[in-house]
Amino acid sequence: MSDVQLRASGITKRFQGVTALAEVTVEVERGSIHGVVGPNGAGKSTLLNIMSGFVPPTEGTVELEGRDITRLTPQRRVPLGMTRTFQNLRLFGGLTVRQNVLLGQHSHARTGFASLWPVPTAKERQLRQEADAALETFGLTELSRRRAETLPYGLQKQLEMARAVAARPSLLLMDEPAAGMTAQERRALVPRIRQLRDEGVTVVVVEHDMDLISQMCDVVTVLNFGRMLIEGPPDVALASDDVRTAYLGG
Repeated sequence: MSDVQLRASGITKRFQGVTALAEVTVEVERGSIHGVVGPNGAGKSTLLNIMSGFVPPTEGTVELEGRDITRLTPQRRVPLGMTRTFQNLRLFGGLTVRQNVLLGQHSHARTGFASLWPVPTAKERQLRQEADAALETFGLTELSRRRAETLPYGLQKQLEMARAVAARPSLLLMDEPAAGMTAQERRALVPRIRQLRDEGVTVVVVEHDMDLISQMCDVVTVLNFGRMLIEGPPDVALASDDVRTAYLGG
């Protein structure tokens, strides 16, 4: 089996005549943490949206495990092992922390909300144990009974990650996971994402925090004006003159 788990080939995206991405190709190796960075407007989130199926490409293809998934909806990608988090939170504020994570397992439970029933099946008891493990991974166990809307923003970001992990992904796409987090929460995020990788989850992460990217990622793709600028290990890619010019303008 190829070491490439996710391949986005020749991706071009135009919005009403504006080219957001132009012939971008990214290959994500199995078992890696792959960062996507670039200045504002570089096309990072657009690329992640195309990879996850929320936006169709104008040109190009997306393959998961060698299968063309370009036209599959996000919902149909989840059973194939792909989940994602969002830059803008998409939580159920009136539900508890634990209930939000349980809903992340809808593709494995009998129906979406049935996993919240007080008398679960044996299968759903297993899912609840997995949900509790996801809460523990992101330091949310003691907050499991609180309503999601009562959490500080940084903890809500961690809850969204826990919910995505509870879906048992083999590939997790993350859009600015550290946005809104405190310095302490950011420091804790690195070992947690590395732990996911060590447990067999491939991670693609879009992030503005370059220090976080350099500590966390195995490979970094740098975009600028919708085109790939450079790709490689963080210590090489982020130190290049082209990247400094793109970020600093000279």
